[in-house]
Amino acid sequence: MIADTPPVDVLAAVTPALEPAFRLDQLVALSPERALYKAWDRALKRFVALRLHLVAGSPGREWFLRETETLAALDHPAVRHVYALGEAAGFAYRTANWIDGESLAEAIRRGVRPIPSVMSIVRDLLGALEHAHAHGIIMRRIAPTTLMLDLAGRAIITDLRYSNWCLAHAPADFGPGAAFGAPEVRGGGAGDPAADVYTVGALVYFALTAQEPAADPEAIVPPRRLRGTIPAAVERVILRALRAAPGDRYFTATEMLEGSVADAGTFRAPTAEPQHGESGFERRLRRALGDDYELLEEIGAGGFGRVYRARDLGLERDVAIKVLHPSLTADLGVVERFQREAQLAARLRHPNIVSIYDIGGRAGLQWYTMEMVPGASLAQLTATHGALPVDRVVRMLDEALSALEQAHALGLVHRDLKPENLLLEPDGRVRITDFGLALALRGDGRYGGATSRSGTPQFASPEQLLGEKVTPRTDLYSLGAVGYFALLGRPPFEGPTVEAILAKQTTDAVPDLHAERPAVERELEVVLRRAVASRPEERFPTAAAFRSALRDATGGWWRRLWKLLRPD
Repeated sequence: MIADTPPVDVLAAVTPALEPAFRLDQLVALSPERALYKAWDRALKRFVALRLHLVAGSPGREWFLRETETLAALDHPAVRHVYALGEAAGFAYRTANWIDGESLAEAIRRGVRPIPSVMSIVRDLLGALEHAHAHGIIMRRIAPTTLMLDLAGRAIITDLRYSNWCLAHAPADFGPGAAFGAPEVRGGGAGDPAADVYTVGALVYFALTAQEPAADPEAIVPPRRLRGTIPAAVERVILRALRAAPGDRYFTATEMLEGSVADAGTFRAPTAEPQHGESGFERRLRRALGDDYELLEEIGAGGFGRVYRARDLGLERDVAIKVLHPSLTADLGVVERFQREAQLAARLRHPNIVSIYDIGGRAGLQWYTMEMVPGASLAQLTATHGALPVDRVVRMLDEALSALEQAHALGLVHRDLKPENLLLEPDGRVRITDFGLALALRGDGRYGGATSRSGTPQFASPEQLLGEKVTPRTDLYSLGAVGYFALLGRPPFEGPTVEAILAKQTTDAVPDLHAERPAVERELEVVLRRAVASRPEERFPTAAAFRSALRDATGGWWRRLWKLLRPD
């Protein structure tokens, strides 16, 4: 940052002039008339930024003093604080808070900024502008070289030399950094709050793309063309702030702040139609999620809440966000169980289990983020295509049992295996989702929510429907019922009420698979019948035993040979 230098004798006189009050530790920046030191204030015993004006009697001296008055008029965490103004041996100086960090320009040399951190910068800047405008100060231009980012990533404005309070002393031309001033102030115009909206838009554009916006607003390249992961809602905010006509921008910093929150709070494009219902929940969720995620689309809903496809803006990848319904989070017991079960489920690492990435809660909402799985659920596939091929069902069951082996070994029972919770990728691989959610929503070990929340008692074991203790064999029952569903296109036990379903379960009135679908071998049917036995002790003892029996019934070498040799 050290540019053209003043005469050596001038600098040589600085230290003795200021040494009684300050220890000058580091020369940070230097120009023909100004110098910036990191200094130690001996009286206050703290580091300060010591800015000097070196040339007495020059026009720049009055400019320096007026800028100092402007900075001192503001008291905001995103504006550098002035502590004192003084003169010594012909030098004018001011002290201000020392900022450990780097300028935005320095940070961008390493690459574009993460999207969440840029949104934090937006809030810092707009908050500072609201404060400045309330004091009659228009900043007019904020350059990346003078916008500091502290070690926590907070933005701090350090230079107000081109503000409207300094117009009588500042040159009309901004020089370097002109792209960060609105067109109407580049030639010396005083500007208004909309001009500062433009400079924030330009800074955000630069932080997200590492490129200055074109000087002509009409020639500005939309930022998503330069960085495709920028949320569309953020791009809309930037481009509105950078419009050529002041009246077409946000009118004030407050309006831009409110607009950015509201626009980024919904994944739907703004329309002239008033928005109702669903968008209100989405806006609330987006505000709760902060700058970490961009909602893209709703992909599922149920009594538990909703599932969204979202963009993780920090890691720049798509994720699924499952949000509990606010009526459920009103119960602190549900929230505690939900958090505890999500923590346990997050320990699972298996190729056939959907990974949980994070759990969060804010503003009365609770959610967790998980891996975004391409493909469709078993329920969706059967609704579209009907019953699945036998070999595909066998593979699905085999992979699901492998996943249950690991989960049960960790003491985790799913409790709610059903077609909606088995996702099938395009290559056929199955992924189990929602581990632990059932217990969180239905505390006390009861399955009382089967009718009121999940709506799928057809896949619950008899002991669940009766409110008895669940064990790993409970999951094996549910998976067996899912196998019937995949092969027949319907659950093995159906009825208009839970009681009717339970009556069929307890009499073991299982459909004749082979009779309804001859492609299902008797050996496979025997395995599935055992899996859905009404008494837990009659089922397979473990997922490994179920899987072994499944493989013996469908995958033994002698059986494959027999299928090849038998006559048609």
